Amino acid sequence: MLRLPLSYILIRTFPESIVIILAGMILLGIKIDIKDLIKKGIFLGAVITAIRMLPINFGVHTILAMIAVAFILYKSCGKQLVKSIVATCCIWISLALSEGIYILIATKILNIPFKYLTNTRAYGAIITLPSLLILVGVAILIKLVMNKLNILLARD
Repeated sequence: MLRLPLSYILIRTFPESIVIILAGMILLGIKIDIKDLIKKGIFLGAVITAIRMLPINFGVHTILAMIAVAFILYKSCGKQLVKSIVATCCIWISLALSEGIYILIATKILNIPFKYLTNTRAYGAIITLPSLLILVGVAILIKLVMNKLNILLARD
């Protein structure tokens, strides 16, 4: 069970959930409707918060969160299961890359101590928000690479 203060959930979990849904929409080529994005993001944030409160091992939380994202994307993209699963995996790759890139930037360039980046209080949530912008950038980059690969494969 992961106990997070309400401030962390509001400052980090909900914006992150909205950005995760945005990344999924980008990867799936779904038209972005802000109201729909926020609604689905808040729903995902509530689901992820509930999952984190379950008395299960930490790694299981990630798998359950991935299933929740895949389900939301499945409902959003015309019920295309394989595309939803691939997009979810790409989102998690983007998430891992964005966190890693931001940790390098924050610790090496901005000289922010690592312990502040892993803090689950409001301050920790605020100083890690830039990683969400990096997440969107990585998702867009993955989408561009996937489009290029599809074009190259279509020519052959």
